[in-house]
Parts: sequence; C-alpha cells; structure tokens
Amino acid sequence: MRDRKALHPRLQKKIDELISSCEKKGLRVCITECLRTVAEQDALYAKGRTAPGDRVTNARGSSYSSMHQWGVAFDFCRGDGKDAFDNRDGFFGKVGKIGQSLGLEWSGTWKSFSEKAHFQLPDWGSTPSKLKAMYGTPEKFMRTWGGSAGSSKTSTKADSDKAEDVKMTTIKSGSKGAAVKVWQIIVGASPDGDFGAKTVAATKKFQKDHGLSQDGVVGEKTWKAGLKSL
Repeated sequence: MRDRKALHPRLQKKIDELISSCEKKGLRVCITECLRTVAEQDALYAKGRTAPGDRVTNARGSSYSSMHQWGVAFDFCRGDGKDAFDNRDGFFGKVGKIGQSLGLEWSGTWKSFSEKAHFQLPDWGSTPSKLKAMYGTPEKFMRTWGGSAGSSKTSTKADSDKAEDVKMTTIKSGSKGAAVKVWQIIVGASPDGDFGAKTVAATKKFQKDHGLSQDGVVGEKTWKAGLKSL
C-alpha cells in the first residue's frame, strides 16, 4: 500500500521533509511501500520459503512483526528514471544520510538485516516488540494517533500516559507466560517467558533505577514504570 495518509501523522511530515531535502541535493525519491496488512506482510514472508522468489523479510504478518504494519515505516526507490534500485552512484546511502539527519531510522545501517530502501520512526526501537508490549495490535496503537503529529518527545510522552491505563497481572519468580515475556522485553532480559533468576536480577535493577521497592515482584507500580519507560 502506498497511501501515505495511512501512516503515523508525524511520519507523513517526515516523508515530505525527506523528499524536499533530497530534491535540493538533486536526488529524486519515490515512495513505494507504506502501511501493510497482515495478508500483504505474510505474502512477502512467503517469498523464498513457500512461494517463488528471494527472501525479502524475516517478519511474519500474522505476528505483527513488521514496522510497516504499525504505520511507522516506509520504503522508497529512485524516481529519476534510472533503474529503481540502481545504487552504483551511492544513491541509497546519500538518501539514507539525509533521512537520518531528519531523525529517521535508516535500515541501511542495520547489521542483522541491512535494507537500503527502508526508513522508520525510531521512537519504539528497531522492531515492534515495544509496540506489541504496550498496545498488543496495530489497530489499538493507531487509535492513539488522533492529530498527534508533532515532535518525537511529545508523542512519546502521550504514549507513556496511555501506559498508565494498562492493567497487567502481578508476576514474580516462578511466573511463566506472555506477561513475563512482555516484562522481559522491557527490562532487556531474554524473553523466554520464564521468570527466573536473571529476570529477578533485571527486575530489581530496574526497580532500583526507578526508585521503587527492590522486591523483584512486578506489581502495579513496577508495571506502570516499565510501560512508561518504553
């Protein structure tokens, strides 16, 4: 889908800024991909696996694993009449640097899966893990957009305020399941869903850093601080 209006309001503005800045440098950019549905993402994931073609993504649509599904990413190509992905003159690196100067995250710098034609908002990290932890689904995330196009700091504050309304079950040593995985993502522990010794240690450190009681139990106050930190 190429409809820019389906993207996060702030990203829409960034795209306009990128195109304008690139044109001043003699670089014509064409936007190729914006928001993707589950079906569209799963179809891309199938390439090189169960469908013909080369692998182009490691993100499954059914698990909301692509930033495109969350409306915070877009792809681009050349728009100057040359082959769309000809990079012999370093076109994509030049555009990548301009995008970075505008506050966008460019996947051309990624080590695990470098992609020269992709940008995204950096607020929630390079993967949707934090978005999934906070909102669950792209639809719930999109309901918070409203007319919130603005600075990164302002939008992140709004997201954090939303986190205060999220009710999570209390978890502690010995707990297992999805809630544990969410918490492990927040504190940077291995997300295996098992609240073991390493997760307890990471929890106590988090609590110490945030002025909370260091009991290793993730209750209402610790959850609230954790979701606000995303």
